[in-house]
Amino acid sequence: MRMIAPFLLAASLLAAPQERFEPTWESLNTHACPQWFRDAKFGIFIHWGVYSVPSFCDTSTYSEWYRHWVDTNAHDGLERRFHAENYGADFPYEDFAPMFRAELYDPAEWASVFRRAGARYVVLTSKHHDGYALWPSAEASASRGHPWNAAEVGPKRDVLGELTEAVRAEGLKMGLYYSFMEWHNPVFDRDIPEYVETVMFPQVKDLISRYHPAVFWPDGEWNHPDTTWRSTELLSWIYNHAPNKDEIVVNDRWGRGLRAKSGDYYTTEYGRHGGADATSNVRPWEECRGIGHSFAWNRNEPYEIYLSRTECVRLLIDIVSQGGTLLLDVGPTADGRIPLIMQDRLLAMGRWLDANGEAIYASEKSPFRHAPWGAATARGSTLYLHVYDWPEDDRIVVARLESEAKGARMLAGRRPALPVARLETGGVEVDLSGEHPFEHASVIALELDGAPRVDDRIHPGADGTLVLHAATAETFGGGLRLEASQPGKRPDGLPPAALEPDTNLGYWSEPESGARWEAALAPGTVYDVVLVYGCAPGQEGSTGVLSVGGVETHIEIREATGAWHDYAELPLGTVSSAEGGTQIAVRATRVAAGAALNLRALILVPRR
Repeated sequence: MRMIAPFLLAASLLAAPQERFEPTWESLNTHACPQWFRDAKFGIFIHWGVYSVPSFCDTSTYSEWYRHWVDTNAHDGLERRFHAENYGADFPYEDFAPMFRAELYDPAEWASVFRRAGARYVVLTSKHHDGYALWPSAEASASRGHPWNAAEVGPKRDVLGELTEAVRAEGLKMGLYYSFMEWHNPVFDRDIPEYVETVMFPQVKDLISRYHPAVFWPDGEWNHPDTTWRSTELLSWIYNHAPNKDEIVVNDRWGRGLRAKSGDYYTTEYGRHGGADATSNVRPWEECRGIGHSFAWNRNEPYEIYLSRTECVRLLIDIVSQGGTLLLDVGPTADGRIPLIMQDRLLAMGRWLDANGEAIYASEKSPFRHAPWGAATARGSTLYLHVYDWPEDDRIVVARLESEAKGARMLAGRRPALPVARLETGGVEVDLSGEHPFEHASVIALELDGAPRVDDRIHPGADGTLVLHAATAETFGGGLRLEASQPGKRPDGLPPAALEPDTNLGYWSEPESGARWEAALAPGTVYDVVLVYGCAPGQEGSTGVLSVGGVETHIEIREATGAWHDYAELPLGTVSSAEGGTQIAVRATRVAAGAALNLRALILVPRR
């Protein structure tokens, strides 16, 4: 294999001496995330390995866990029955390796698809939890006593090295996923410290030294503390000795309880599994998920599970508008093909980005907590409005924008400029007459007199009632996420804003998690507070706190509402507004069973 990016080594010799990082979190957490990652916004994840041969699991989970599902007889025995019926009950997992032939693998074609998709970096599973290595790793085979890497069994190629070269030839950054833990590794099962010393450390150092990954993506860390993995020692070695140490970036998966506390950037997975404040923008953050549900190819997934083209584009917009980066996964087949449905979705994203990438790359999060037209991003003095549903009257109202608008244009539009008018009620109106919707999302660029200034507090309606909907909340503490509400009972007499959009905050499973809003309450006003919630039978008993301007009120969920998506009103007493804006929050203090409640809205009605 030819030398990869030799200029990196030459450049490091000419650079000024770099800070040395000590093997302590205090030192390591001072490492700055490289700017290239902050600007990238879109990467491709690839899960590919021996598990791509059976490529089967329950549609609720991940097929790269096939071995574990068979071992544990998970999902009512679905995977174990499939294994017995198709390969034989005694067929060992190791015998899948010769069947992982990758005979149609063309790394240049893969890299071309990723570049045309508009991605800026790629992350490949160098080794997943089954321990099979996609590069010629001597430790992978020696620790198991039989060939267990792609150069020795299966493709008999350095598939990782080939893709690294192809990705860089397309101008993209290359990254590597690496699982700390391993199933059925005799050394790991016998003595984890020995495994860390003789397998894990040599493998990681080999990957970093040989391939110079721009991203190192550890995983499989959650069962043991960082001291077991010797994470600070390993990470200080990476920061101090990587050939491309000015380029390399690492995630936050370094030991039990360390997510959103360590690393150059924080991670979430399908909007969850992050630390308490993974998406707080304290550090850059990255959401990973598949185009289907499984990361690796799952032949059991029906068409309906896959995101549509529009959903893929809007997923990227939504993540970036929240200040994050999207790492979207593809699962190639065992013979080395990227499934056509996945290619279709990626290339649709690329076509959209060709016209609208200005609003994504190197952009900043939305200044709005909630954008009724879709989402927003910003860059310098330009505010980008990502319009999902074209307005019937061809007009977009940007409420509570305090900045002066100097002009507007539609990216990939027909007209060089769009009329902008200041509204007496505050904000601006953009006239879209003569333009037509762009596929998936239209982007309007507003040129302002400086960085966007927005009064983003939630304001009362005409009658003074304040509706704090789930969709407008900022969540904290982990677990809690926005979901579409299912059909169910609704209380009579609720303000329409309490039911639209039809969403709620669910999966409220962790104490100290909650939701908060910034609201513009009328000074000197007393409000009656009502919680609109759902609670399934057997889930009663959770407690929480309502906080308004620092004053707390106890909450207790004493009664179920019939089902999670049957909603009822719970009066919480009265609160008094503080002068000016007020932060309002609901926080769980005790989760009695699986989840505290489904929150639909918090309603504050002024007393007359």
